[in-house]
Amino acid sequence: MSINSSLETGEISFGFDELFFSRTDAGGIIKYGNGVFQHIAAYEWEELLEKPHKIIRHPDMPRAVFWLLWHTIKQGQPIGAFVKNRAKDGRHYWVFAIVTPIEGGYLSVRLRPSSDVLAVVKREYAALAELERRERLAPADSAALLLARLQELGFDNYGEFLATAIGAELAARDAALAHPPEPSIGYFGRLNTAAKKLIVNANRIADAYAVNEAVPFNFRVLAAQLGQDGAAIGIISSNYTLLSNEMKSKIADFIAAAQGVAKAINDGAFLVATARVQQELLSFFETEQSACPLPREPEMRLLDDQQHAYRAHAAEGLQDIAKKIEGFQQTCSDMTRLAAGLEVTRIMGKVECSRHTSVKDRLDELLNDLESFQKTIADALKEIERTNHAIRVEAQGLIAHARAA
Repeated sequence: MSINSSLETGEISFGFDELFFSRTDAGGIIKYGNGVFQHIAAYEWEELLEKPHKIIRHPDMPRAVFWLLWHTIKQGQPIGAFVKNRAKDGRHYWVFAIVTPIEGGYLSVRLRPSSDVLAVVKREYAALAELERRERLAPADSAALLLARLQELGFDNYGEFLATAIGAELAARDAALAHPPEPSIGYFGRLNTAAKKLIVNANRIADAYAVNEAVPFNFRVLAAQLGQDGAAIGIISSNYTLLSNEMKSKIADFIAAAQGVAKAINDGAFLVATARVQQELLSFFETEQSACPLPREPEMRLLDDQQHAYRAHAAEGLQDIAKKIEGFQQTCSDMTRLAAGLEVTRIMGKVECSRHTSVKDRLDELLNDLESFQKTIADALKEIERTNHAIRVEAQGLIAHARAA
């Protein structure tokens, strides 16, 4: 073991190669752990086994984090988090924990964190824990504040933060252990950046629509003012209204599709990373001299089943990314068709405008609004098409890498 302590900070340090795990039942009671877990916690096995896992919880930890963990795993979903733990002697140690549901309980696999994300997490946790104490916040309310704070930091949701964090930690760990960079981390990083661009441009279209939502009504008012002479403008208005209403019904689906691509990418990144860490843990545990008094073989089988299951989940996640991208491409095609219809409507209005000098200024104003709207949509869709192409290329490369691994 390469465990040591700092007398100044009271922090326990352990090697990047020292992965550890603990298994609990559904109520959080410790049923098993490996040697690194017991050694770092500094408890004897009889003090750990059949005891609540919170025996190692540090009081500095915001309760919001554990609320999110339990809320997620109770739904049968895996999750990860930075956690500050406390050993029996009062010293502390930081881990990045990946918690996964298993039959009859949960498995927590931990590694040493060292990326730049950790410094941000330490600062944010300290502020949130202080707020919890001062305001006497309920864990669920504190969790809501944590998620809101993540958005302020640039993450759309916890899933995006989690994917970013685990990628950063594995990259830092590889560097510390002099391992070659893991290609999938780069693929997912680029995919995440591209997915955020999709959402930004989808929201650009939604915002532009909101600004111009009254244009069809204004066309109808103008047509009514012209009476019989406004019949052609009335038809243009009707066409625009039909296109506008169809676009309105598509925009929510459009944004949801973009968000679906982003979620599939983030979920895929976490699943691939989880599968890798579990596989490395199994290899480590096979050679570790564990002092746990309970039989080792059942745990080996459980870990082996887990890593195979998550490798399968990771493969499914990659296929889900591909499906989401194809679905979004179809939604883009629908939006492009509507944008083309708006352009035709604008040109028809421009021609009709020259015939009505009495309302030319007002018509010009409305047509300029329509042109600006149409241009915003066209520009956003072009950017989305370029981004979507980049995502397809990266996704294909990632899938090819996974198959070759």
